[in-house]
Amino acid sequence: MKGHFNFKIAVIGDIGVGKTSLINQFISKKFEKDYISTIGVNILIKDLEITYEENDYLVQLMLWDIGGHEKYTKIRHMFYQGSNGTIIVYDITRPASFLVVPDFLQDLSEFLQRKIPIILIGNKLDLLKMRRVERENGENLMKTTNALAFFETSAKTGENVEQSFQIMAEACLREAL
Repeated sequence: MKGHFNFKIAVIGDIGVGKTSLINQFISKKFEKDYISTIGVNILIKDLEITYEENDYLVQLMLWDIGGHEKYTKIRHMFYQGSNGTIIVYDITRPASFLVVPDFLQDLSEFLQRKIPIILIGNKLDLLKMRRVERENGENLMKTTNALAFFETSAKTGENVEQSFQIMAEACLREAL
């Protein structure tokens, strides 16, 4: 191993978009169908081995699952501090969750002193028949906000979950080296 890095990743988005489910799928490959809203913040950790420029690194992601309740808006920025990257999640079946993504981006820019990698995720791809936010909307938002990447995922099936967190870990590592 060439080195060991710890990165704080804020996972944010509207209530009920599947932030906790995405993190649980990434960490333990499990999906709980019973919905329990995150109160405040929940912190989970996963270690990854990443090869970058022919060197191997141990990367520890500290995933800050930040509650999406509107009542946390005034204190949410405290959880952003020290973040190395952010994943913003919306629900492809709920347009309102997509429409508030710019609010989360604005909130981030007001409270972070530097630019960090941002990945945009449209979740609940397993509910494709109920889709109300088209893929192109997410792709366009990624381009206009200079987000690092855009993925559509399913926390239920695991589709694109590993890749999205892997891309974030690699981006944080590049920034640190």
